[in-house]
Amino acid sequence: MKKIITYIILWNVVGVGYAQQKQVDLSKQVRVGEAMPTLDPQQVLFYNQNHINLGDYREKVLILDFFDTYCSSCIASLPKLQKLQNEMGDQLQIVMVTWQDRETIEKFWSSNKFVMEHKIHLPMIYSDSLLRKYFPHRVISHVVWGYQGSVQAITQPDFVTGDRIIQLYRDGNIKLPLKYDFEDNRKQNANIQNSKGSVSLTGFQEGRPTTSYAYGLDSLTGMYKTSFYNMPIFGAYTAVWSKIKKPEFIMKPERIVWEVRDSSLYKNFGPQGAGQIWLSQHGICYERYDQVARSEKEQAEIVLQDLNSLLGVNVYWSTKKMPTLVIEGKYRKPQDFESIKGQMMEGTSVLAFSLDMAGGYPPVVDEVNSKEFLVLPRYKTLADLNQLLKSYNLRIIEKKADLEVLIFQESGSR
Repeated sequence: MKKIITYIILWNVVGVGYAQQKQVDLSKQVRVGEAMPTLDPQQVLFYNQNHINLGDYREKVLILDFFDTYCSSCIASLPKLQKLQNEMGDQLQIVMVTWQDRETIEKFWSSNKFVMEHKIHLPMIYSDSLLRKYFPHRVISHVVWGYQGSVQAITQPDFVTGDRIIQLYRDGNIKLPLKYDFEDNRKQNANIQNSKGSVSLTGFQEGRPTTSYAYGLDSLTGMYKTSFYNMPIFGAYTAVWSKIKKPEFIMKPERIVWEVRDSSLYKNFGPQGAGQIWLSQHGICYERYDQVARSEKEQAEIVLQDLNSLLGVNVYWSTKKMPTLVIEGKYRKPQDFESIKGQMMEGTSVLAFSLDMAGGYPPVVDEVNSKEFLVLPRYKTLADLNQLLKSYNLRIIEKKADLEVLIFQESGSR
């Protein structure tokens, strides 16, 4: 893969102005490097008083973690935060912040087994409407780092680790990738109105929210824009390919063939809780502007060519013989179909999908391609399932078969 620094191709360029962010009022926003807002004491739970004064923690690293009880990843991270607080109390103060009311939080804390098991007692500012105006966000968890009266960083939760907290406490400053959930049109390549077009590919852009593949008329330039921002290379290619050829199966690891020097540059294979750190190192951004409108498929084929050329790779569908489960036979509706109790599936493709979803099996190939309904009672093993499928004149066998695979191939890798 070519090293991604910045590739930009422009032609017939003239300037236009910048559009302003109108979706959200950002007038109170406090940015990294600015002073932490001076606030009256905030109402708080799980603290030795009913209110907390954030200004009291000027000499500690202050972590504000915006949270709600609907956010499963926020809940999953609570033990890590509690452990950091227990171990680094002299240097650190973590304060959770939620828009939810006191009753909701107290009920959740007294009934959630995970929270009770891990003895989570971090102070929680509740019914917040002020802090989220100073630190606006659309996606949680949203983490604000404060120290010595200044905002030092605004990040994804993955970056909250003991070594980084110690670094900030020791050095008085820290540089971390900015989390910013609002499209900043000033970051767009706006100098292209009335041009023939442009295409650009860059690495991770700090402060730009992750957005998936999109194609449509751009109101800023009046041109047709194709873009994605801060995506993994793997995710970008699968998104583009889905507009050309929609796979009818789950993209299990066996269906990806890596003919590359280092697949970890394309997809995050690391531990949970490090995804945003990996993305900040390996994510890519793509923009293309055209005057000519095309179908989704036609445009995706052009984007695919752009990515292959600029990244120095070739990503394509092929087949490879490998161990699989094969659904075979000729569907026959059982005479007692109406009396069968169990899970109803609309066709053998749904059965293949459910087996892939279950995990623990090789990829499934559907050679029946029936759209007729199946009703299957509970089963534990493939032998049990085959016994149930007998009444439909179907069976599942394990054998090597041609499997559709997506090949990532770097130039010179073969």
